[in-house]
Amino acid sequence: MRHFVTILLLLFGVQVFAQAIIRGKVVSRQDGEALPYAEIQVNGNRQILTNIDGSFKFEILGDSASVEVSYIGFKTFRTTVYSAVKFVQYSLQPSQEMLQEVMIGNKSNPAEDLIQRAIEAKDRNDPEKGLENFKFRSYTKFIIDNENSQISLAADSTSRDIRTIINEGRGYLSEKVSAHRYSQHGGEQEEVIGTKTAGFERPVYQLLNLNINPFSLYQNSYNLYKTDYAGPLANDALRNYTYKILDTTQTKRPAYMIYFKPRREKVVAGLEGILYLDTETLAIQKAKAQLLGAIRLEVVHNYQYFQQENIWFPSSQTTTIRPGSGGKEIAVFGGTISVGMIQPKKSVLDIFSKQKSVTNDIYLNSSTTNYDIQFNSEEITQTHGAEILVNAEASDQPENFWESNRQEEFSRRDAGTQRKVDSLLAANGVKRKIEIKNAIASGYYPLGFWDLDLSKIFKFNNYEGIRLGLGGKTNDQVSDKFNIKGYTTYGFKDQVLKYGIGTEIYLNKRTNSSLNFFHSRDIEETGTFDYLKGSNTFAILEPRFVNINFFYNYRNTWASVTHDIIPQLSTELRLGRQEIWQIKNYAFHENGLAWSDYELGMATFSFIWRPFSKFLSTPESTKMIERNFPQLTGQIEHSFKGLFNGDFDFTRLGLKAEHEIKNLDRSRTEFILEGNLAFGEVPLTHVFHSYPNNPNREQIFRRFSVAGRNSFETMYYNEFFSDRQAMLHVRHQLRPFLITEKFQPQLVLISRFAIGNMDNPEEHLNIPFKTMEKGFSEAGLELNRIFSGFGISTAYRYGAYHLPTFKENFSLKFTLQLEL
Repeated sequence: MRHFVTILLLLFGVQVFAQAIIRGKVVSRQDGEALPYAEIQVNGNRQILTNIDGSFKFEILGDSASVEVSYIGFKTFRTTVYSAVKFVQYSLQPSQEMLQEVMIGNKSNPAEDLIQRAIEAKDRNDPEKGLENFKFRSYTKFIIDNENSQISLAADSTSRDIRTIINEGRGYLSEKVSAHRYSQHGGEQEEVIGTKTAGFERPVYQLLNLNINPFSLYQNSYNLYKTDYAGPLANDALRNYTYKILDTTQTKRPAYMIYFKPRREKVVAGLEGILYLDTETLAIQKAKAQLLGAIRLEVVHNYQYFQQENIWFPSSQTTTIRPGSGGKEIAVFGGTISVGMIQPKKSVLDIFSKQKSVTNDIYLNSSTTNYDIQFNSEEITQTHGAEILVNAEASDQPENFWESNRQEEFSRRDAGTQRKVDSLLAANGVKRKIEIKNAIASGYYPLGFWDLDLSKIFKFNNYEGIRLGLGGKTNDQVSDKFNIKGYTTYGFKDQVLKYGIGTEIYLNKRTNSSLNFFHSRDIEETGTFDYLKGSNTFAILEPRFVNINFFYNYRNTWASVTHDIIPQLSTELRLGRQEIWQIKNYAFHENGLAWSDYELGMATFSFIWRPFSKFLSTPESTKMIERNFPQLTGQIEHSFKGLFNGDFDFTRLGLKAEHEIKNLDRSRTEFILEGNLAFGEVPLTHVFHSYPNNPNREQIFRRFSVAGRNSFETMYYNEFFSDRQAMLHVRHQLRPFLITEKFQPQLVLISRFAIGNMDNPEEHLNIPFKTMEKGFSEAGLELNRIFSGFGISTAYRYGAYHLPTFKENFSLKFTLQLEL
């Protein structure tokens, strides 16, 4: 009898406390369109809002609950829902009723007037403009979870992508505690004082610069996962969004609830959501933004009111990403989240790593809570030039540090997953994949203690023919204090072995300070001016290299010191000796002699200044995390007569300014302005060409090759040389043609101009060439990404150096854009 009563009580208790999750959708009865952010009240007090597709879910206790659904312009709908129901759809009847309390003007759309006033009030309400300075701490928790608590996926965590982790339960990834500083004059800085990533002894620094929780919604562009969206309160927001007033909140500080939706979705990337604007100041109290399609993205911003400063300050942000139904994509970790998986875009790196499938129940969640907020403190100063600075002890914080700084509960489930991750990462070889992809991004492939230099394996040019070789450097498995590097390569046409060997001694990895020594014997293109700083030494394809036919031999021995004065200003000072002997029948007439072989004693100082780019500084290195423009690259080089038996005294200068204007519609304009100057006893090997890229062949299709990005496509090799020149490149890329989801070609308009001269061209014997004192001009078109990374380029030469026939002035080539 006792057991029977117990069973009855248990059954009764289950019945009384039975819980049911109700899922559904709210639509318009008139046209069936979803009603975003409709208000649903459950049992008269619990309020939720629908998503942008009208979907919702809520939980009820017991058999049933009363439901009230309301939406501006529609009649309120009341009903009862029962726990046995799995899915419901509520269809609302349109109504002409309007909320009189939010009618604020005589315009047809009062919401637009309200938004315009909020835009005008940004200087007062945006903390970065309305406050002289502020500082605060933040706690961030980054997890991968599963709707059904059954994650089953392979892991990959790299500088380029995270496809991520674990087997069962919560895929907990990382925690972070940061101190933030901001001042009107010094800008912003995040100092990471604590960080740990489950399964890794050393922190995964790549997680630190993922723009998962943007600080401000007041900016003109809202950057999330390396994708720029139009800001809902941008200066031109009314061009990009439509707005509707939904309601006013009944709180101590009432707010207008304003729904926003992209107006030009195919032109400008935009989010869909709701703003809560303070009725007194029109500042943001809260915001919710969503994106549906290939992924389901949801971002929630909460603000806290500070009465003394009369400002609403961000208090927390939460970002959640789930699989969607297709149609839209969002860049994340260098790739996209698509249906059922977090995966990278297909790239060259896929050659070196196997892609594995993942479950479609996965979702990503990142939450940040701000605390210890202080305003207008005189002691706020920048401690370092990097936007994100990682303290040396950040990864070694004790458990009591985390207990005192966690602003969210760290559950038993979190702790259990953290313990489990170690074995799962080892089983899936995740750390090896990180090592490989980080190395490949710099042009290397790690083989044990040796990083293989991918750029040395294969090349081709007209002089050497096929050029095969091996090269690389030792990694930290040998020593974290230095590396030994070298290469050897062989040209099958010239049948000459080239080589190089050297070492780099690390003085300070955070400031990229090192002492370098190198000796090499190789060939170099005549007229080349290579900047020591700012050049990418690794390229899958070097278009110009294939058709170069004017080289000289050299043997070079040098030593250098590299140092980042600040992260934005990187420098190198090099001292060396060159022995040069000719391949072609060239001689330099100087001091009554014809010099074909000579020696140079060289000193070179090079710098690159990127004042607006953003950097991540860790104890291991400082790396650029966001490239912004303009940027300036400069170099001064002097050959000393008598130094290391140097035969000539001359100076070479180079200065290059680069700027790029990006637009939210994915169009962009690039400018490159470069000037070069050489004076003194300068042989032709050390004057300047203008990066010609047109083979010296008569027929157009015999000149068909790969177009360069900043080369003159109609200028023939060895046609012009100058000891002073200026070049201007302008590229304007129109927004992609959205023909299909996968076929989106890009049209680029190009204009290039160069002018130069030479004082004594008669000193250079046996090599005919022209100078550019009249100015060289060409214009062109590119249609890129027609098939995979391939496209077509055309250019036409006009102006003072226009040639007699069309085919001499015209170039037709293909383009190739590969993403690492």
